[in-house]
Amino acid sequence: MLSLGPGSACDVCLEPFGVELKTPCSIPCGHVFCVSCLQHIARTCPLCRSPFEARHIFKLHLDLEPPTARSPSSTDQPVGSLNNDEGARQLQQRITNVAMDGATEAQTTQLTEECKKFLDTVPKQKYSDLRTASKMLTYMCYVKRLYVDQGRTVNQLTRNGTALNQEIDRLKAAVEVLKGEKRRLEQAWQTVSAEKESAESECRRLNAELDRAEAEIVFLKE
Repeated sequence: MLSLGPGSACDVCLEPFGVELKTPCSIPCGHVFCVSCLQHIARTCPLCRSPFEARHIFKLHLDLEPPTARSPSSTDQPVGSLNNDEGARQLQQRITNVAMDGATEAQTTQLTEECKKFLDTVPKQKYSDLRTASKMLTYMCYVKRLYVDQGRTVNQLTRNGTALNQEIDRLKAAVEVLKGEKRRLEQAWQTVSAEKESAESECRRLNAELDRAEAEIVFLKE
């Protein structure tokens, strides 16, 4: 069974793996993300853009046991207490571990700062591999932050789009109501117009009768 150490972190949210929504999951391309992030991203790997299907997502075992204590000669010693070659080797190894197992944003930032501090104290022509790895680590941090920011932007745009669609639906409904009111007014106008024509016709008839009556009166007077 594939497993991850307790220091591993999701490459999307940069938060350490854990249980439930933070359970690590692997996709076919080999990259690992937490359940929460996989639920919100499209079916494309955020790192290499390889497509995948939900049935190809596999949960990984997370070793939550704390690491056993190591001797003072282990890689946990402060870099400043070691000679330059050993310090460079340990920094290089820690960068490799981050690349392989992942780390939180705080851990990655701290490692980047340690590399910079160490490299500032040694000649520029030395430890070219470490300098390259440090630059790649810095760039990786930048890309991760950029991806997280873009994810937030996409989520905000999605929410805005949903709100706009709801507003469009509301306006469409209002337009339909106005169309119905227009049809009602047109029907009322047609009714009024018909009544007006009927009234005018009745007026003409009454005027004609009045003219005949006046003519008869004149005739009788003569």
